[in-house]
Amino acid sequence: MKLAVAIIHGIGNQQDARNLEGQHAFAQGLIAGLRKRLGVEAEDVAFQSLYWANVLDKRELAYLEKLEQEPVRWRWMRRMVTLFLGDAGGYRKVSQAYDNTYEQVHQCMRNGLNALRAKVEPNTPLVVLAHSLGGHIISNYIWDQQKLNATPSCPRDPFLAMETLACLVTFGCNIPLFTFAYDPVQPIRFPGHCLDERLTRAARWLNVYAPADLLGYPLRPVQGYAAVVHEDRPLAVGSWFRRHTPLSHLEYWNDARFQDYIARHLRDMLNACPAPYMTPEPDQPGLPSSLGVHSSTA
Repeated sequence: MKLAVAIIHGIGNQQDARNLEGQHAFAQGLIAGLRKRLGVEAEDVAFQSLYWANVLDKRELAYLEKLEQEPVRWRWMRRMVTLFLGDAGGYRKVSQAYDNTYEQVHQCMRNGLNALRAKVEPNTPLVVLAHSLGGHIISNYIWDQQKLNATPSCPRDPFLAMETLACLVTFGCNIPLFTFAYDPVQPIRFPGHCLDERLTRAARWLNVYAPADLLGYPLRPVQGYAAVVHEDRPLAVGSWFRRHTPLSHLEYWNDARFQDYIARHLRDMLNACPAPYMTPEPDQPGLPSSLGVHSSTA
């Protein structure tokens, strides 16, 4: 495989349903659309859905069940607010305990990335597609991982160390809402250190937001983000009715124009990728020059 693509869902009630390939329901339509657009080039791409909703869904649904006994109104809207804001409020780092929601969600990220790593070589360029709160989650995950990495050297498994990150596509992203508590604001380091020069030049952080999506925001206006985010792309998604309403937040996944946009950039990444190669045996000193790995800051 020349390229690895990880897909992360956002807020809301996501079902832990998978197809025969092991991909979760939320990502199946997007993966199928991208493969169709890439054609034969899709054979060079390994996809993997990253699922974390089960960490919070049970708690939120248990509360909603108890709420059935209470004289509250607008139940359908309360359900939506609970599932949406419950995810955003529940995902936070609690310093008093290690076994907290923040760590559990990140373990889900780690599990998914390990599954993707099993399909590719350790130096395979990584593309991450992150929806909604998933953008904030993967940003935190990368931030934490970068703090552990020996900089500027290349880790033994650069893929799992997030140092082969070559493309990040956030869509319906609400990262700006989580930055107001910080001054100054500092984004993650992007792209990864362990990319060759051609991939480093091609690397892109792309942020897509529907103009009517109340949970999707431009990123470049946030302090420090213009240095790492290549483009804020306004793109109306969904049917004629939904694209003009806040419901557009849920419409990116199967929108043809959005899939065209991603497929075009995946093709750019594929064109920038070196030919696949084999990982050297552990007892072999150094790395072959064909890896194109460098130790300078990307």
